[in-house]
Amino acid sequence: MTDARSGRVRATRNQQILGDYKERFRRSSTGAHEFLEFLRRSDVGVWRFELDSTPSRWWLNVTLPPHQQGIFGLNREIQVLYTEYEYVEPRALSVIQQRVRKDMRVEPDVAILVSRDSHAKDTARRRAGEMAIIAVNLDEIRAGDSPLLHTLIAQSVATVDHFDVATPVREPSGFYGRQAEIETIANDLKRAVSVGIFGLRKAGKTSLLNALDTLRRDDERNATVRVDVSEIITAEQFRSTVLEGLWAAVRHLPGNEDIHPRLRALTRQGTRRADLPDSATSWIQDLRALLEHVERPVVLIVDEIDQAFPPRSNLDPAEAQSLFSALVQLRSVIQEQDRLALLCAGVDPALFERPLLDGKDNLLYKLVRLVWLTPMTRDEIAEMVRSLGKRMGVRVRGHQEIDALFSHYGGHPLLTRKACSVAVRSRTPETLPFHITSEALEVALKSRDYGGPYDQAADVLASFTEWFPDEAALLRLHFSPDEEERDLALSLLSENPNAMVHSIAYGLCFPDHTARIAAAIESLEQ
Repeated sequence: MTDARSGRVRATRNQQILGDYKERFRRSSTGAHEFLEFLRRSDVGVWRFELDSTPSRWWLNVTLPPHQQGIFGLNREIQVLYTEYEYVEPRALSVIQQRVRKDMRVEPDVAILVSRDSHAKDTARRRAGEMAIIAVNLDEIRAGDSPLLHTLIAQSVATVDHFDVATPVREPSGFYGRQAEIETIANDLKRAVSVGIFGLRKAGKTSLLNALDTLRRDDERNATVRVDVSEIITAEQFRSTVLEGLWAAVRHLPGNEDIHPRLRALTRQGTRRADLPDSATSWIQDLRALLEHVERPVVLIVDEIDQAFPPRSNLDPAEAQSLFSALVQLRSVIQEQDRLALLCAGVDPALFERPLLDGKDNLLYKLVRLVWLTPMTRDEIAEMVRSLGKRMGVRVRGHQEIDALFSHYGGHPLLTRKACSVAVRSRTPETLPFHITSEALEVALKSRDYGGPYDQAADVLASFTEWFPDEAALLRLHFSPDEEERDLALSLLSENPNAMVHSIAYGLCFPDHTARIAAAIESLEQ
């Protein structure tokens, strides 16, 4: 807009508002002014200023100049959290991730954290696989020792390997695919239908539980309790963990802040009574009393459910049997009402698949709807590789590289990531954007590095062999170089078409019995 008298271009209303907020931010501290000067020297545009509900924290939206957008592939606005903290707590990174997840205008894979914490870079690196958070040190900016922003971004994305992460995904920004499974399971849980998720080692079972847990916790009207059986030593600890978790979840529901149900196993503060030696005879009554105060089904999430199956458990035999009995007690609550659903995960579904246990009826038989967590689809793998690569300044141009990854690893997320990690090891800040070529990928597929994709593929098969020895033996015959052994496998399959049911359900093979995770099948020869 041009002023008719002076001929000068007048700011629009939005520009005036932006300018006002910019001045408020500039006056908020000396460091704010110097940070704005740093952005100006970096040729970075600033499009939004917002004072956070927490004092002394500001949110900014910035954009890189066009030539740098091309280098890093960052064409949207980038979220910035400005603080003057001398120590950044890890939860600040979660705050950034949550905000980015809800704002479609900003880059989903990259954000910037400004602080005076000299260790913020190390803290941000611990979020590898979830988001590239660029740590900018305010003290270095004020001292004139900080490189420009594009250099800081290059240094960060070239030194953090977002592919080489083997821990379960905690944040939605690090979770890929499985949308169909999430939607179906979430709807089941709303109807109090219990679900068991079973799949190969490192196939993403715990990550899927995390995604469903986060989805439920986004709505304050949901109550969710979570237990990891691998952290449980005794059945009493399991019962107490469930009860205390349910008490806290129910009390957290809107309108329930002042309820005080009379419970036998817990105190009025929701902790296990110290004078109660064993809650086995009372905890189910307490569960029912707490469930009277919910309107929606409560979901009990149990990871590593295999440990509750006595023949498979690493617990003391007596404790394993007691834990199994605790689940049988839960069955009565799950089946008699629509206020509690079980969501569990593991490798071996025998707990719910076998009708008999030691010659007796298995009372957990078919308690849950079984969901087989097969590897990811080709499109899901492509999305994962390209998104994680973007956080590292890495690009995958063509479909040949994605096809090679899928044909070798069949969509197994960990194996695919491990191979990509090997393929990008030579990247440096100077080589960005770094392209994964077919040649680099071929080297990665042949790598025999310790802990690399080859080792991990062998571990996947070893785990499957441990849980399903008969099927693993049939796999060896079916893929044997000896023609007679292959014919024997065909004969056995003709007699029992379901003899390789878990091999297919878990994604080692396609339904036509051809190899899906070729890298794992190759290790059969070892």
